[in-house]
Amino acid sequence: MANHVVDGANGFVASHLISALVARGDSVTALARASGEVVRRKVSDALATLHLNPAMVEKVQVRPFSLAEPDLGTPVSDVFAEPCTYWHSAALITFFPRREAELRDVNVVGSANVAAAFARHAKPGSRYVHVSTAYQHGTTQSRALEQWPEPGHPSEFRNDYEHSKRVAEIELSHTSPAREGEVLVTRLGVMVGHSGTGRALTDLGMYDFLRVIALFARRTPGERVRFVCHPAAALHLTPVDGTVDRMLALAGGPLDRPVRHLVPPVAVPVTDLFAAISAHLPVELVAVTAADVEAEPFSRFEAIVNMRCKFTSPYLRHEYEFESHPDAEPPPVTPRILDLLISWYVREGLPG
Repeated sequence: MANHVVDGANGFVASHLISALVARGDSVTALARASGEVVRRKVSDALATLHLNPAMVEKVQVRPFSLAEPDLGTPVSDVFAEPCTYWHSAALITFFPRREAELRDVNVVGSANVAAAFARHAKPGSRYVHVSTAYQHGTTQSRALEQWPEPGHPSEFRNDYEHSKRVAEIELSHTSPAREGEVLVTRLGVMVGHSGTGRALTDLGMYDFLRVIALFARRTPGERVRFVCHPAAALHLTPVDGTVDRMLALAGGPLDRPVRHLVPPVAVPVTDLFAAISAHLPVELVAVTAADVEAEPFSRFEAIVNMRCKFTSPYLRHEYEFESHPDAEPPPVTPRILDLLISWYVREGLPG
């Protein structure tokens, strides 16, 4: 039985990761700022999503946790009592402006505290997995490589969140666990729900965009809404079940390649995403170029919707190319899976 410590345990990816670990009989210590009741509810829901027995949540040991404290606000002697795989998943995810200081405190300083606590207290044979995002590559047009990143100016990123994740990776690369080959960085794509059912326990990313579109589509059905998109825009939508499978396989294998992109080999064209949304909501979403909008300016309705989507729509304006390899690539989102994801959220996930 292997030992695992997972922080940010009430998060979308972490709760599904914990579920998969307990299902295979491993020992899991879950660290979170949230109460034990909240963590257990999140993990129980994730177990159900993965078609597992929710009662297995009782096997998870939940402990309090603070990124702001050097020893994480928890008895580290207990957390690191045995060799373990430590999964650092805790993060602040927001695309809103004027959150730079908070993002740095959580995603950079907090991550540094976790890595330092691991370096001080982890037993020999332990491993450290840092959960990051493929989009730390920013808006640079070059191919994103599976290697430690170089510093980038904040203007090279769509938001401060991406920049904070880049800085966190750079700082991790200078730590003793990284130098000693004990670190794995998993850069995830756009996280979405379960590939078999469409069920999603998150409102971030694609679902934030979908929620805004649904709000306006239901208020004013039948409207056309155009968004400025890159002609080859496609999103690396990544179902949570396939992602967790790849994370577990990589963490259990050799760590000779410390930085990995967990993105599908085939991305979902934005035009396909728009068609799937339009099939389930009374709205026509259309991908256009900036020249198209210059020739035919947005209507007042289009301008309002675009304004409400201004923090997620920038991801439609770029073409992404990530280095990836079969051992790290989750299965792609097919048209059937895309329809499942959209239809489930429209039916079950949207606010009433």
